[in-house]
Amino acid sequence: MAVKKTIDTWKTKQWYTVVAPKFLGEVHTTLVVPSSDEANLTNRVVTLPLKEITRDFAHVYTTVRLRISDIKNKNAFTKFIGHSLAREFIATLVRRRREALDVHLPLESKDGVEFQLSALLVTPSPCSEKQKKALRNSLSDELKKRSAAADFGDFIRAILFQQLAAELRRKLSKVYPVKSVEITKTQLYEEFDVQQLMEVPTVKTGERAQSPPEAPAIEEQAVEATAEAPATA
Repeated sequence: MAVKKTIDTWKTKQWYTVVAPKFLGEVHTTLVVPSSDEANLTNRVVTLPLKEITRDFAHVYTTVRLRISDIKNKNAFTKFIGHSLAREFIATLVRRRREALDVHLPLESKDGVEFQLSALLVTPSPCSEKQKKALRNSLSDELKKRSAAADFGDFIRAILFQQLAAELRRKLSKVYPVKSVEITKTQLYEEFDVQQLMEVPTVKTGERAQSPPEAPAIEEQAVEATAEAPATA
């Protein structure tokens, strides 16, 4: 009897090094992804800490999401599609007798890139509803103004390297004392070609379209028995 030979699929895979986006210097990261076919890597999303790109341990709480866009010489080139701060880091900012204000808004950069942004503003002491509204409005206005005046890559760099947060903190402290401002999350609006997925399948001439299965018929005997049952006093 012939013995069926098993093949280890991992041995057939090739390993590709993830390369950071252009605005981050196209640095070769420490992350490698396996694939048996280069075509399968395109549009794959990878997530890694920012410190794997910058080699700075201070960025350990920042996670970036990258989408593979091109493959060259075992290198997977990527584009930035979003980032987020770790929950445990955010938890260290929110303490008792502090106000934490969340802001979520859509933005568009100078070069026409649309994305969603979430920010957290923390004050060292409680404030009134009027002051909260003033802080939220001021933060939203500053984010809209700064994103519209900068290219997407430059704006994201300012976020990842904490330059924007420091400038916003100094600006908003004129409205009310602010302890910290953090851009907690960004997410790029992406468009994909879904025309093929939305196409309605056609039926060839001479073929009969399959109708959906009919629901099981209700037993008539049970219905009649229920109708003839005498009413109880």
